[in-house]
Amino acid sequence: MCDDSTMSDADFQPGLDIASFPTVVKNRLKALKKLQFETVKQEEEYYKEVHALDLKYQKMYDEINSKRFNVISGKHEPSGDEIDWASEDEGDDDKKEKGDDLADEVKKININDYTENTKGIPKFWYHALRHANDDILMGLIAPYDEPVLEHLVNITVSLNSPDNTGFSLQFHFSENDYFTNSVLTKEYSLRPGHDTDCPLEYDGPEIYKATGCNIDWKEGKDLTTKTVQIKEKSTKKGSKKEVTKDVTLDSFFNFFSPPELPKDPEEELDDEDKATLALDFDIGFAIKEKIIPRAVLYFTGEACNEDEFEDCSDESESEDEEVD
Repeated sequence: MCDDSTMSDADFQPGLDIASFPTVVKNRLKALKKLQFETVKQEEEYYKEVHALDLKYQKMYDEINSKRFNVISGKHEPSGDEIDWASEDEGDDDKKEKGDDLADEVKKININDYTENTKGIPKFWYHALRHANDDILMGLIAPYDEPVLEHLVNITVSLNSPDNTGFSLQFHFSENDYFTNSVLTKEYSLRPGHDTDCPLEYDGPEIYKATGCNIDWKEGKDLTTKTVQIKEKSTKKGSKKEVTKDVTLDSFFNFFSPPELPKDPEEELDDEDKATLALDFDIGFAIKEKIIPRAVLYFTGEACNEDEFEDCSDESESEDEEVD
């Protein structure tokens, strides 16, 4: 749906009264919009080619990530050229400073989980997500989620093919005390072409729907809801009966139950669901584009430090522009 309410009251400027223009000028504007639509069609072709490249390189990424999984799970012990990478405490002062920052992050990881006899890198994805919780996951992980996430063994992504109609995230878990699923999935549907209602607003493929999955919680282990007593009710026989209700808890696993779009295309989501979906889209895209490809840097905390540096740089640039 077209949205013309993007400017604040302070920025608002009265628009031109197009209806009062001479017919000849209005016709020229129609011609310009038709030319603009030609640009939109070319952009659609551009993004089709980009998706073809994404599919090509995703196969290569999958091969690399498969090797990463083998190291993390302990199926493969790297050696020789595989471990030929400069340590953070080697080299110049800048590298040493980075090493100090990295050491601070590593200190936050329970060192008892890692000994010379440790197989692979236990709790790798748990620590990667925990380090990304504030900036990337927007605080989605609650403390009571953490014991479950310690069983997360991999996160993978699949792109729809041949058309760019979406992607899916797969969260792979080892056997645990909370649910029976070995894989939890989250699918994102993309609108690859322009919106027929607002064709000139096209700015590339956009996510318009998210679909989660059912989590088969074991009895009493559901982290997303809690049964609370709200009052006691007297029965006709004079005994007391508890009245309870289920309340929703903040949990990472609510990520797999996004708001559903109305079946009626004319019906709109309420503001709260719109905000929830917008945040969900951002988180899903960030997992795909940041956490999965740069997982080791989130595990060590380096990616978080870089993100903070980028944010500071952006703020500094904005302040410089305001001064100018």
